[in-house]
Amino acid sequence: MWRYIAKRILMLIPVLVGVTFLVFSLMYITPSDPAQLMLGANASPAAYAQMRADMGLDKPFIVQYLRFLFGYKHPVFGYKGLVFGDLGRSYITNRYVFELILSSFPNTALLATGALILSIALGVPIGILSATRPYSFIDMVFTVLALLGASMPTFWVAMVFIFFFANRLGWLPAMSDPANLISIILPMVTLSLNSMAILMRMTRSSMLEVMEQDYIRTARLKGLDEGVVIRKHALRNALIPIITIAGLQFGALLSGAVLTEKIFAYPGIGTIMVDAIYLKDTPQILGSICFVAIMFSLVNLAVDIMYGLVDPRVKETKRGPGRK
Repeated sequence: MWRYIAKRILMLIPVLVGVTFLVFSLMYITPSDPAQLMLGANASPAAYAQMRADMGLDKPFIVQYLRFLFGYKHPVFGYKGLVFGDLGRSYITNRYVFELILSSFPNTALLATGALILSIALGVPIGILSATRPYSFIDMVFTVLALLGASMPTFWVAMVFIFFFANRLGWLPAMSDPANLISIILPMVTLSLNSMAILMRMTRSSMLEVMEQDYIRTARLKGLDEGVVIRKHALRNALIPIITIAGLQFGALLSGAVLTEKIFAYPGIGTIMVDAIYLKDTPQILGSICFVAIMFSLVNLAVDIMYGLVDPRVKETKRGPGRK
């Protein structure tokens, strides 16, 4: 297992290289001038040219990209490069990008974790209930609701929630503050609806498949209570795809909270990423996307490790046949 974990961590390297190359290429072809952003609109052409030279913007694309990855001694910022854990400084605030990310990521993690817990707490039990009563009226109602939850755009749901619960009813605030847990209810529910619907559908289909197996029929013929059959036999063997979807949804919630955070004015990593895109702040954009990519990959690694805890057969498969 430790060898497998080390191998998965090494696999992060090509993922990050691909992500950084794609984003860096898009930012390179975008018509923006970081020198003008830093010096303002009233500086002289000579000052702009000197700033571009100091920032390495007068170099070819591949040289700029390699400098971003492996670093160089910058006369203004003193960059060390991505491989050394230095994401550079923001063009706008002149603060370290990693510092800005660390100050905002806990807020995003709080929102995404709350949304995932809510999705699991409601989506999985509803999926189990639907699977135990297939094609009944309850199953049809929950199926329709799940389809609606998976189909409605997150930004539209956010605006509807603000209109009704904040403006009309005044029950909850429209703007969110991590220090006030009541204020994050609306963005948390908004963010969880899509994941809740996906988890509900996956739980239902996985449970239906497992409950048709022979060992479930055998357990029932032995006279075991139906609740015991569902909890100890059916649900345990149906957990693998559920854990997969839950892990992927958590990564998606971390990276997909951008619109939700912006609409509710929530100070998370999605908000600073959108602001950086508006301002053409290349270091902040690259740093935020790389950080989210790393977190997404680590979540997938954690999901793979959980496989072995839930189903010992997964560990046997990873070791290979005949290996101890």
